[in-house]
Amino acid sequence: MLRHASQEHSEAAEDGTSSNSLKMDFLKIPLNKINEATKDFSEECRVGSGGYGKVYKAKLDIVDIQCLSSMEGKCKDELPKISKRVAIKRISSEAHEYGKQGFLTEIELLATCKHQNIVSLHGYSEENDEMILVYEFVSNGSLADYLLNSDKTRANLTWAQRLQICLDIANGIDYLHTHIEGKRRILHRDIKSDNILLDENLNAKIGDFGLSKFHPIKQQASSVYSKNVVGTDFYTDPEYLNTFKYKRESDIYSFGVVLFEVLSGKLAYDSNYTSKSRTGIAPIARTCFKEGRLEELIDPNLIKEVHNENFKNRRLKEDSFKAFSKIAYQCLKLTQAKRPTNSSQTPNNGSHHQSHHQGASK
Repeated sequence: MLRHASQEHSEAAEDGTSSNSLKMDFLKIPLNKINEATKDFSEECRVGSGGYGKVYKAKLDIVDIQCLSSMEGKCKDELPKISKRVAIKRISSEAHEYGKQGFLTEIELLATCKHQNIVSLHGYSEENDEMILVYEFVSNGSLADYLLNSDKTRANLTWAQRLQICLDIANGIDYLHTHIEGKRRILHRDIKSDNILLDENLNAKIGDFGLSKFHPIKQQASSVYSKNVVGTDFYTDPEYLNTFKYKRESDIYSFGVVLFEVLSGKLAYDSNYTSKSRTGIAPIARTCFKEGRLEELIDPNLIKEVHNENFKNRRLKEDSFKAFSKIAYQCLKLTQAKRPTNSSQTPNNGSHHQSHHQGASK
């Protein structure tokens, strides 16, 4: 609904290795297996829909490539399969904006990713002109679902839960932005609450990589020139809009918008914000922070939570609000150079990085 119309999508990896090529081959799932699992895409299996198509919940036997240390010399039919609950996205043939390139991009990008805060791709199918992606099933929906909830059908997120969700997002972004063996740096280009999924334990996972892009491997500069603007209104880096140069700091800006959404309990395009600013929460949050009016932004549920604490815990949470909002404000700086960057410069093995964003927990 809010996504910029654009035909620009990620390029295929310039340095595709035989390992990744083999992995993508192992990810192919016969269409008849998907038809069987979804009862021919019946409504009873459908759990959601979006601008690009419908999403179905099913149980499917998949090759567990995440557990394979090496796939060289192995035959796909000989590999053990595991039965898992999965989310199956059937991309509509009318989704021209997403298109074939976006579909292939998501497969190629996610085939290189292995991290607890990135949604796992379990397979795909492209038979009979179908474009189908099979992901791990993340049971609690999106962060946006929680923030949109006004009828209390979902439990209100505590401050501790909100902090952990934000740390998970920061760790996921850090992983994407870090070059490690088998994975190049990735610019997500559409960080927003709709693309943050929560599992049964409220662990956050970044999803939807259709607009993402590998950082050019031979390019020393930290920015990627993008003449067609992509992303989502209210979350898009203003410097990128002016210069068409997308950097890792552009993802950080979008993350800053999400941080203030979490603090306020409202989405960036809530009418409370759009009635005051056409660009939503970001300029309002910057003004409130600079003028010391942060309490105007904080979710009343969090204020109530603080008031129910004893004096010591109350002070700790108030200090935490201040530290959190300072980091969020820094992420929303209008110029890319002034925003925080991920502090980790060393590869990791899928465990959490320490990042500047984690100051929110102190």
